[in-house]
Amino acid sequence: MNQAEYEVRGARVKASRRDLLYVSLFLFLVTWGTVLWGEKIHAQEMRLITSPWPPSNFLDEKGVPTGISVEVVEALKRKLEIATPVEVIPWARGYLIAKSEPNVLLFTAGRTQERLDMGFQFIGPVVMWTHSLMAKNGAMRQLKDLDAVRTQNLTVAGVRGSWQIRLLEKAGIQTVETESQQTGVKMLLAGRVDLWVTSRLQASAILQDLGLPADSVSSVYTVRQSPSYLMVSNGTNPQLAEAWRNAYEGLKQSDFFDKAAEKWSQELGIPLRFSPSDGFYADAPNKDTTAF
Repeated sequence: MNQAEYEVRGARVKASRRDLLYVSLFLFLVTWGTVLWGEKIHAQEMRLITSPWPPSNFLDEKGVPTGISVEVVEALKRKLEIATPVEVIPWARGYLIAKSEPNVLLFTAGRTQERLDMGFQFIGPVVMWTHSLMAKNGAMRQLKDLDAVRTQNLTVAGVRGSWQIRLLEKAGIQTVETESQQTGVKMLLAGRVDLWVTSRLQASAILQDLGLPADSVSSVYTVRQSPSYLMVSNGTNPQLAEAWRNAYEGLKQSDFFDKAAEKWSQELGIPLRFSPSDGFYADAPNKDTTAF
C-alpha cells in the first residue's frame, strides 16, 4: 500500500468512527429525551376531583373517597401505576377548577355541547343516571307523561334549585323544594307529597342510608336519562389524556366492570348492571314493580 492509499484509508476510518459517534450520540439523546418526556408526563399526573353524589362518589364513615365511579378511577390508577389521591369537594368548586386548569379529571359529568365547545374531553360513560318520579310503593300506577302529573294536581318534592325542580315547574307541576334528598323521601313516605324526583341510583343509596327497604318507593315515570363521564379539562397534555382513555378501554376488556356491578348490587341491594354504551345503571326487570 503506497502512502496515498494509506492516507485515504486512514481518512475513511476516521470518518466512519466520527459517523458512529454521531449516531451513538443521536440515539443517546433520543432515548433520554423519551425518558425525560415520559417523566414529564408522569409528573403532570391528572388532578382527580369528584363531588359528593352517592352512590357514585362520596366519603365513607372514615372519610375515605368511595362509590361506583371512585372504584373505576382507582382501578384506572392501578393500571397507570399512579397514586394521585381523589379529592371530594363541592361540585361548583370542582367545576370551576376544571374550567380554569389543565390536567384535571372531574367525575362524573354529563357530556353536553356547551362543555364540548369549552374544550372538555370525555371518557366513558361511567354511570347512567335515570331521573324518575318516585311514588310510595303501591300508591299509584305508571304515569303516561308530565301532563298526567299536572292534570291530577300531584305534588312533587325535589332538591331546592335543582334542574329537576326547574323542569317540573316549567311544566306547570306543583313542587315542594327541600334542602336534601333525605327530606324529600321522608315527605313522600309520610304522605305530605305525592311524588319525589330523584335518580334511581341515588334513591337506593338514600333509602339504605335511612335504613329503609329498597322497595319503599317505586318509579312511576322516567323524566330523563343522563349518561355521565370522566371529564378531562381543556388544555390537558394530549398524551396524558390518551393514557387515561387507553386505560379505560383496557379495563373494559377485563372482568372489572362485571365484578364491580356485582359488588355494588350487594352493597346497594339493587340489581346493578354495566353496559359499554351506558355505564353502570340500575336494572329494572319489570318497570311496573320496583324502582330499581
